[in-house]
Amino acid sequence: MENLKYLSSKQALFDLAVFRQWYQESLNLKRNRTGAENAWFVFGVSYSGALSAWFRLKFPHLTCGSLASSAVVLAVYNYTDYDKQVGESAGPECKAVLQEITELVDRSLETNKKELKKQFGAAELDIDGDFFYFLADAAVVAFQYGHPDALCTPLVDAKKAGMDLVAAYAKYVKEYFVGTFGVSVETYNQKHLKNTAVNEGSSDRLWSFQVCTEVAYFQVAPSNDTIRSSKIDTKYHLDLCKNVFGEGIYPEVDVTNIYYGGTNIAGSKIIFTNGSQDPWRHASKQTSSPGNNAQSCSIPDAVNKVRHKMTEHIDLWLSECKGSGWHSMYTCLA
Repeated sequence: MENLKYLSSKQALFDLAVFRQWYQESLNLKRNRTGAENAWFVFGVSYSGALSAWFRLKFPHLTCGSLASSAVVLAVYNYTDYDKQVGESAGPECKAVLQEITELVDRSLETNKKELKKQFGAAELDIDGDFFYFLADAAVVAFQYGHPDALCTPLVDAKKAGMDLVAAYAKYVKEYFVGTFGVSVETYNQKHLKNTAVNEGSSDRLWSFQVCTEVAYFQVAPSNDTIRSSKIDTKYHLDLCKNVFGEGIYPEVDVTNIYYGGTNIAGSKIIFTNGSQDPWRHASKQTSSPGNNAQSCSIPDAVNKVRHKMTEHIDLWLSECKGSGWHSMYTCLA
């Protein structure tokens, strides 16, 4: 905890600024130049997408622009839109099956907890909330990463055939979510999150700390028509923060949004891109500033047009940097 006080988005931005200055000086020294400035451009996706936008906001003199893909610039306390988007993306038929599975799991957990968790390959998740969260996330990735059929097709088929829905979902979780997608069950284990050893899984603890102190994004069940278990509530998330990091840890969402501006971010020359099925899009900027055209895309040709438009913006902003005295050599900070 003594070291984690340095883990914040604000500290990360200053670290990037210092690195950018150090690397620029290194380039100048290597090329025997004095005071030259490369044209820098920052890229990021998801949390790093937010950092990309915030870097342009806070250090506009150090970068020509930013590409912020799925950039979660709005901190949200109770993020109910996350679950709502999953239901919207799933469609009525698949959504109904997922809701039925949640009800079946809720009931089964009361009478057959040990065997049920074992069925999903998640026996290590002693805390029921961790188990429910693991199951909820398993469904999300299918929509967030563009593979809805991997989830919905086998579940809807199982429903039509009168098969065991819990068994069908357990098969998906183990084969796709854990197997193909590569998620580790321990990511959801609070015992793992309390581990301070530096290893490959350390990022789980680190992101949890930022969730518990800065941005929240508590993915709670909506009050009605929910897909995830209603047991995933605000109390579950606050208890996790307290259990993992101790007393006095609380996400200062308002402070974060005041500091950066949320979706009213005042930075210029920032490209925001979002996927229509991505549940994180509700924490990003989805409307264009005056004078800029937003374009929705659902077919490959439209996606290519958006990419072309992005390239045009980047080329323009880099050329404007060159025109104001920046060096013609480009550097990307991603």
